Order: sequence, then C-alpha cells, then structure tokens
Amino acid sequence: MKKKIVIIGAFVTIAIIFLSGCTSSPQNGSNSNSNFNTPSLQTQTEIFIKLANLSTKAKFYSFNSNGTNIRYFAVQDSSGNVHIAFDACDVCYEAKKGYQQNGEMMQCKNCGKEFAITGIGVENTGGGCWPSYLPMRIENDTVVIKISDLEEKSYMF
Repeated sequence: MKKKIVIIGAFVTIAIIFLSGCTSSPQNGSNSNSNFNTPSLQTQTEIFIKLANLSTKAKFYSFNSNGTNIRYFAVQDSSGNVHIAFDACDVCYEAKKGYQQNGEMMQCKNCGKEFAITGIGVENTGGGCWPSYLPMRIENDTVVIKISDLEEKSYMF
C-alpha cells in the first residue's frame, strides 16, 4: 500500500512540474494582456501549438522559466502564414509593455510603432523597435518552439 502511495505521489509531482512551465498570467508589472493562452502540448525541450488554434487574431502565450514569464505571440496573416515573435521589442523591452494588435498590424505599446503581421517572424536587420525574433518550425499541423530559444531572451522580461 505504501508503495502505491509513493508511486502516485511521484506521478502527481511530475505532473505539477510539467504543467508549471505553462502559465496563464503575466508577472507583476509586466504586460497587461490578460488573455494568455496555453500551448497545445509541451515537453521538456519544446512547446507545440496546433495550427488549428491560430487565426488572424494574435494569441498571446506565456512560458514560466525559473519565475520569469516569457511572453510571445502567434498570429496568421491573411494568407494563412504563421508569424511568431516575442511579446517584447528589441529596443523597448525594458518598458515591459509588449504589443497589441490593430487589424493587420502589431503595435508596440511603448513607442507606438506598428509592424505589418506579414513581416513579423524574422531577425531585426535594421535596428530600432522590432518584435523580437523567436525561431520556430512547422511540422505537419503544429508549430514547434524550442524552450531554449524562449529562455535565451528571458532577460527581456
């Protein structure tokens, strides 16, 4: 009987650790987006978002890494192409305000600069305000993001 309790307790602990990587609320003082989404699935090294869960309306996500909520968003353009970026700007990230959607544009909540959704998801080559690049790949019907890529820019949050 004691062996069963230990096994069940270990399973519950693993489940709690696994689920704690995804959070639906931002850190205090960070972005005011209150509608954070949970990825479709997560492993120890990757996050998966089903393409069917994405649309032309940006969805904001948050990943908790050692107490830091790393925010990012995913959105499809009018042609159905997926665009993903950190919810932080390469320049304005210290303000911790992130982005909001205005039609087919994403707007920096700090400086007001707008970016066409069709251009998001690439490295910032011009300097200045830009939705910070988050690498991803698409496998079958799923967006795949490496947790190490999220954690690389945790300093922005």
